[in-house]
Amino acid sequence: MFYNELQHRFSQLIERNDLADKTVEIKARILSNEEAIGNPSRDDYPLLKGKEFLMEARFMDVSGQAYTDAPSELTTTLAEIANSKLYETSQRALFIATLNAVVRYLDGDLKTVHCRNDEPETCADQIIEAIRPADPHTVGLVGLQPAILAVLSKNYGPQNVLCVDRDTSLRGASKHDVPILWGDEENTEMVFSRSDVVLSTGSTVVNGSLPNLLALSEKFQTPIFFYGTSIAGAARLMSLNHLCFEAS
Repeated sequence: MFYNELQHRFSQLIERNDLADKTVEIKARILSNEEAIGNPSRDDYPLLKGKEFLMEARFMDVSGQAYTDAPSELTTTLAEIANSKLYETSQRALFIATLNAVVRYLDGDLKTVHCRNDEPETCADQIIEAIRPADPHTVGLVGLQPAILAVLSKNYGPQNVLCVDRDTSLRGASKHDVPILWGDEENTEMVFSRSDVVLSTGSTVVNGSLPNLLALSEKFQTPIFFYGTSIAGAARLMSLNHLCFEAS
């Protein structure tokens, strides 16, 4: 399973770097909107609507974040986090935030802190350029990220963009002339079957839906690219396609 392998690779990483037997304090806290995303011109990001939160783990003065709707706070040891059960979203959020901080500590090039102010819109433009060589006709979006949806609709036409999300307030809604489909198994599979490329929020590594997305990508041979800081460390360890241009 994906999470078993991710934990295995993370454990190997900390063992190789002589961190496994050390007592390390990990502090995870819930960031305020101002800390997490600043003051963007857009007001429709989920963080600003109180739908989801950014948790931050601090390890050796390095930050790692996880985007989640099940935030929690904890001070514990690295060994306990590395061997924790990942059955619940709150458990995965703590693990992923910590993993991001540790991988960032060991690899300073990794970007694990969410972009701020209007940087998400700049990132969205760069994501479009990153997928352009694939020459997609239809693009799928798993998880509504407003700036990305806006540029997808503008560049490919709303009729060529498929978006699924599990925010109940968006059921039956449209944004940028793109219908927002409920993110159940049927609609998500349809997105992969009809798209040439799929973009997915990296927070799927926290909510637990990522393994199913990888299975659909393989089933339909549809390339999938994950965006955002939540998946930064996992993407590095598991060799996943990751697009994140404005994080720090």
